[in-house]
Amino acid sequence: MHEWPLIIFTLLVQASVGITLFTTFSLVLAKQGLGSQEKRRLALPFMLLAFIFGALGLMVSTAHLGYPLNAFHALRHVESSWLSREIIFASLYLAFLGLGTLIALISKRLPIVLLLIATLLGIVDVFCMSAIYVHSSVVTWMHFNTYLMFFGSVLSLGAVASLWSLAIRPDLPSQLMRKLAVTAVALLIAITLCRLLVQPVYMEYLTSAWDSDVVTFPHQPLAAFAQLASLRLASWVILIAGVCALALCWRSQRINKRLLALGSGLIVVAEVLLRVGFFNIQ
Repeated sequence: MHEWPLIIFTLLVQASVGITLFTTFSLVLAKQGLGSQEKRRLALPFMLLAFIFGALGLMVSTAHLGYPLNAFHALRHVESSWLSREIIFASLYLAFLGLGTLIALISKRLPIVLLLIATLLGIVDVFCMSAIYVHSSVVTWMHFNTYLMFFGSVLSLGAVASLWSLAIRPDLPSQLMRKLAVTAVALLIAITLCRLLVQPVYMEYLTSAWDSDVVTFPHQPLAAFAQLASLRLASWVILIAGVCALALCWRSQRINKRLLALGSGLIVVAEVLLRVGFFNIQ
């Protein structure tokens, strides 16, 4: 398995975007319930975490290049290359997120406008990242399932971060905590169901591709996909178990940290295993 840089890169960037998305959503939802300094204390640790994840992800991505110093050449042909677009939007996302985080650290105020812009740029970046694989010549990637899996990781990992933001801030108003927790869990359940429901359609697509004798030289993605059936099944079971644990972690107006840690760990493991299966094409 030589695609670990891509696995780490995609998951770190998607986790970063998910954290930024849920942090922004939390601030919008808490617009009337929290003061400016309370919002800053709630958001700043996760803005820093999102920036670190995004920066590490971009650094790891260069390891996949044969000669990392040639990464600049990937910016050519923005009008036709999804890779070039992904690099540009990833850089813009990280720039706006970094600037917003720096302002929050130095000036003691929270630049929500910059955070909103970073969130939109991050969503576009994940779309471009997905499109790179959808428009490739690898048959197991050339399906809507790729968009759903990548954005599913964004929402799953973002929901995990959102619940942890509530767990480490038990002083938040109980009504606000309930709203944020219910929203995060509801989105987590919804995206997991969507990912599961699309699998029969995806399998039907792969069956038709197998029957048509599609060949992607020198890779054998269909053969690799068939060999990893046990890994995929284990990944889905672990993911569902993690979602169930997180759905049960809200008890008596507070977060059960043991269930939260268990569910978070299971979801992270499941996302890694699903991504291993995604990139294993030979």
